[in-house]
Amino acid sequence: MEIRSAILARRLSPGTKLPSTRALAGRLGLARASIVSAYEQLLAEGYLTGKVGSGTYISSDLPEPIERRSITRATPRIMRPPRLPLRAKAMHEAALSTAESDHRPFTAGRCSVDARTVEAWRTLTRRAVHSLGPIHLGYSDARGLLELRTTICEYLQAARAVRCEPERVVVTAGTQQALDLAIRILLDRAMRCGSRTPAIRWPRPPSQLRG
Repeated sequence: MEIRSAILARRLSPGTKLPSTRALAGRLGLARASIVSAYEQLLAEGYLTGKVGSGTYISSDLPEPIERRSITRATPRIMRPPRLPLRAKAMHEAALSTAESDHRPFTAGRCSVDARTVEAWRTLTRRAVHSLGPIHLGYSDARGLLELRTTICEYLQAARAVRCEPERVVVTAGTQQALDLAIRILLDRAMRCGSRTPAIRWPRPPSQLRG
């Protein structure tokens, strides 16, 4: 689906009513759950608005169209690339391969940043800071808060039928930190490892990045 690109390019005008998820799924030959997920993502990013009993519409508060955005390009400078060790080169390639951009639709971990979004974040941040207690103002369990790990276990048991205990759950800052931690602890040089596809785009296997 290219609904987001069509909205930004103004091929879909603000206020346009979109077909129902069931009708669009039938027209495209896709599962209705996929269409519902796409609509929810666009609603969360502010590109769509829902009206109870009426349907889903293109939001009237949209960012500037892509065609009208002025792109300022700096004059390229010819520089001799520095000489880097092989490991440093591999890490640099890994960073480039995982870079994200606002021009890529449905990019994970990013949201629309406009005036409305910023104000919403400010409100939520003030509310969260106001509710902080002593446990949040110091160091706690390195594996993550017990309440959070317990909630994760309950979700995994209900949604994935995974048998786990909070003592065996470790909360990380993201997928890459989790992979790095697992490699440091679980892998030996003589071991082989594999990853499923699709997965994170690594120029070299993570185990090789760790030497």
